[in-house]
Amino acid sequence: MSLHFRLASIAAKINQPDWRLPLAVAVIPALAAIVAAVIAARAAKKAKQAELSAQHLRDLENRISEKKYDVYKPMINLIRDMLDRRLIDEEDSRSRISDFSTWVIIYGSDEAVQAFHNFMQAVYHDPPAKVLMKLYADFVMAARRDMGYAETSVEPAHFLGMRISDLYDNSLLRNVNAPLDTICEEAGWQPPWIRP
Repeated sequence: MSLHFRLASIAAKINQPDWRLPLAVAVIPALAAIVAAVIAARAAKKAKQAELSAQHLRDLENRISEKKYDVYKPMINLIRDMLDRRLIDEEDSRSRISDFSTWVIIYGSDEAVQAFHNFMQAVYHDPPAKVLMKLYADFVMAARRDMGYAETSVEPAHFLGMRISDLYDNSLLRNVNAPLDTICEEAGWQPPWIRP
């Protein structure tokens, strides 16, 4: 064999592409696609689980919200009837207060439980009308926030004004939006829950 032929044969082998390189070039994107598909499938599964969990939480919140409505409605109606000076059967009112007291502890927010406690304790200790209206307003506002209006900007005067025609002319009720301690001080009445 001539030297020229040998050199040509070596050059041909050098210039001849290796079959492994094109295979590697083809396999790498395929592997990347498989890995991406596995990651996407896992992410989709986790997203589906998160959605199911969120739906379950929404269902629970809706059931609790419906229960809160059922708990608050009889008490709000009873207090409304009392304020309207309607004739109320004493046994019926005791029963409704007892039922509400039982269930507000379970379903009510801390704020609503405290507001109802303050209202009832005041009722037992003969408060001035101004204080009673403020405590009623505080309770209704707490119930309103508890049933889904957490960021409410409604103030006690807004809904008391729907029931009391001379709210802004009545010197006793004019400042019903003031803090409870201010109203108690003006009325000369000390709440029983802060007495020494």
